[in-house]
Amino acid sequence: MEFSIPYEYILKTIVIAILVFVLVRFMFFTPKYKRVDEPFFGGVARGSGHPDCLRTLPEASELMDLFISSGVNKIPSGISDANADYKELELILSKLGCLKKDLMSPSGIPEATRYQAFETAHDRVPVAEVTGMCLSQNIPSRDLDIIFGTWRDRGQVLLRKLCTEAQLTEQQVTKTEVLFKKAWSDVYEIAKSRCLKTDFSLQNGGSTGGDTAPYEPEHLKDLRSYDFKYGGLSASGWNGNV
Repeated sequence: MEFSIPYEYILKTIVIAILVFVLVRFMFFTPKYKRVDEPFFGGVARGSGHPDCLRTLPEASELMDLFISSGVNKIPSGISDANADYKELELILSKLGCLKKDLMSPSGIPEATRYQAFETAHDRVPVAEVTGMCLSQNIPSRDLDIIFGTWRDRGQVLLRKLCTEAQLTEQQVTKTEVLFKKAWSDVYEIAKSRCLKTDFSLQNGGSTGGDTAPYEPEHLKDLRSYDFKYGGLSASGWNGNV
């Protein structure tokens, strides 16, 4: 009786053994990293670059890269205040980026802004507290304007000082101003839409005492009336009469 060697079976067994070996080796020798707590929007809050939350505010990162390329952040503190000014501007941009990140996140938690340090030169209240008031819509419009206005005004002062120290060209100075304004305006518009309650008097049609009244949004006032093309009833069966 002739005995045949099962070459195909042996080859399959060897391939499977090699795959198992590679998989086991990968599982045992791949380092385990701590899980990053990132609920939503724009990557991690810290550790991915400078300023913090830079993925939610790309203009901020581009702005700081301009100053880094000029070396202004490496000037010794005994010679100039440029290093301290650079760090403060970076902190302002970090707060703007992280505030945007928290306001856009569905978690409803001041997760990113809680890492940001309080700075008396440009903070009215801690930015994490601003986030908390925004998420609960418990901040007056005037207070929100003052907080953002302080960040804007202080940021513009730091920009002028850093541009002078870095000896930037007029074109570069204009670019820094545009980038900062765009970053600030982006977060400010989001904050106004997320932090402030709608006007009760507008919702009530101007009535007082809690009386109900119809409210028509401004963007609908210029639209023409809808006349049903194929009869007097809409798809829902409503004919427009109350």
